[in-house]
Amino acid sequence: MGGFQAVPVPGITPIDQVAQAQMVAAAESRKALIEFIEAVITEVEDSPNFKYMAVAQRYYENKSDIMEKKRTVISADMNNEITLKESKVLANNKLPHNFMKKLTRQKLGYMLGKPFSLVPMKADDEKAKKFFDIMTDRYLDLAFYRLLKNTGRDSIVKGLGWMMPYYNEKGKLCLRRCSPEEVMPLWADEDHTDLEAIIRKYKVEVYEGSKKSFITHVEYWTNQGVEYFIKSETDGHLKHDPEHPKMEPHFWVLTDKKDEETGEPIKQGVNWSVIPFIPFKYDPDEQSLLVRIKELVDDYDRKTSEISDAIADHPNAVTVIKNYDGESKEEFVKNKNEYRTIFVSGDGEANTLEAPLNVSEMDKHIQRLREDIFEFGQGVNTADKDIRDTSGVALRFLYADLDMDCVDWGAEVKWSLHRLFWFIQYDILAHGGEDFTDVQYDIVFNTDVIINETETVTNAMNSKGLISDKTIAANHPWVIDAEKEIADMMTETEDTLDLEADYAKKVAAAKQTGSGGGNE
Repeated sequence: MGGFQAVPVPGITPIDQVAQAQMVAAAESRKALIEFIEAVITEVEDSPNFKYMAVAQRYYENKSDIMEKKRTVISADMNNEITLKESKVLANNKLPHNFMKKLTRQKLGYMLGKPFSLVPMKADDEKAKKFFDIMTDRYLDLAFYRLLKNTGRDSIVKGLGWMMPYYNEKGKLCLRRCSPEEVMPLWADEDHTDLEAIIRKYKVEVYEGSKKSFITHVEYWTNQGVEYFIKSETDGHLKHDPEHPKMEPHFWVLTDKKDEETGEPIKQGVNWSVIPFIPFKYDPDEQSLLVRIKELVDDYDRKTSEISDAIADHPNAVTVIKNYDGESKEEFVKNKNEYRTIFVSGDGEANTLEAPLNVSEMDKHIQRLREDIFEFGQGVNTADKDIRDTSGVALRFLYADLDMDCVDWGAEVKWSLHRLFWFIQYDILAHGGEDFTDVQYDIVFNTDVIINETETVTNAMNSKGLISDKTIAANHPWVIDAEKEIADMMTETEDTLDLEADYAKKVAAAKQTGSGGGNE
């Protein structure tokens, strides 16, 4: 690993050959470990929280429960027993509404739409500023913010997202997003703050000729190292991966020593002092956003779908045919529901019964549902007509719920980023850089909100002379980089002064020449 220090570094522990040999446990304990891992995987995959992740992902993809909707009518089976069957005549519209994605993207755009700022706890902390410069130059690139946004989406949709630091073949510290379904944490405390171990289960696609198959891999991460397993195709139990038959360190580094036979640099196993998995929680309960709004969304989908069905079925035209009796009440209901026809006795005649649809009451209910979804989902109802041409104070009020939720979520994200930056600090130190582990800093999210630009620009102009130009530039809606904007303004000012000075010189010279010519 190029540039990596082979000497011990706090937070990163090299493993000597003796310790590496001690990693190989007895056969009995390894068997017990496999049984333990299998039991944990079964328990986690059977838990409601784990299964709810698939439900939340389905709703995020606009595949809500309304897609299973069926319309049934009373019928009779072969034994003339009354039963229900799915109608092939009635309309069966399924109208899903993707509130889950809309609310999720609102929160992501609001809090993670712009890069966050790193702020030193002390204004004159030059060491912190140096650390921030290194972070920005080497680590916090576009790929990082994209990864952070995707992990943040996992935390909102599924309640918990995961990021994993690792070293690539070139010795560069990289970050990987892990699907929440493949990471099974074993927490060391009730608050789910510290990890005792991580079980990671995932599938790898392989080909034998043109035939595609999947191999299930399982990793067991602790502070001591990593055990690798694969799922047996014969009995379905785990067995040690033949390519990794014994416990291995978290990662490997190349030392200055070379193998006497091959001449290749000798690798040395290295462990982090903590398990290299960082959780990103939506809230302390690790619950999906869907928990708050699922029943409301389901009712909204049902009601709109039922209205669509009612319109398609022409409920205002129920035909009444006299002089014919049905055989039973069940047949009466069946005919009414499925064929919109009622058979009655009496003189032969056909009439229609009007059954007007109370659209206004349904609209009120649907509107109330929509408002509840955005209230309890803590988002902004952009369909509200009152949001147009709204003043700054009113806009802040409309964004109050979204801001409140993102403040809570932001606290969780901030805690996770501090843990992530711990790995970066030790990576800098391990590559011979300065020790920044004692730097005290805060993370400030630059929230993105719709503003009344005209009002904001007017306020900025009125603030001239009361606050600094830098503060005005930073809050101006058209400014992207306040520092660059100030520099451009200073350059323009200098150019203007130079032009004015040059013009003044030319005018003075012209006057002097004209005055001299008159004396002659």
